Amino acid sequence: MGYELARGRRLLLLMGPFTAQERLAAFLLDLSQRFSAHGYSAREFNLRMSRIEIASFLGLSHETISRAFSALQREGLHIDKRRVRITVLEHFARRFEALLRVD
Repeated sequence: MGYELARGRRLLLLMGPFTAQERLAAFLLDLSQRFSAHGYSAREFNLRMSRIEIASFLGLSHETISRAFSALQREGLHIDKRRVRITVLEHFARRFEALLRVD
């Protein structure tokens, strides 16, 4: 339960001064870590939420999420409908994982 509370707090912090791209990347990294913790691939997974739902969850517009996905695709994220493949997971982790830390 403590882990879930900390995770919730991390996600609330994403509503702060972070860019849409940073929010989306941190959201995807969180999903990646959660899938990995349950024995699934951290690099390739299906999104259970639509882009509209992700936008609402992150406090952004649908159009902003679409632009953020496009920007992340230029950095090694591959999206095919709801299928996500992070080809450069280590790069994403170094660049965006600090957003998920709770001090």
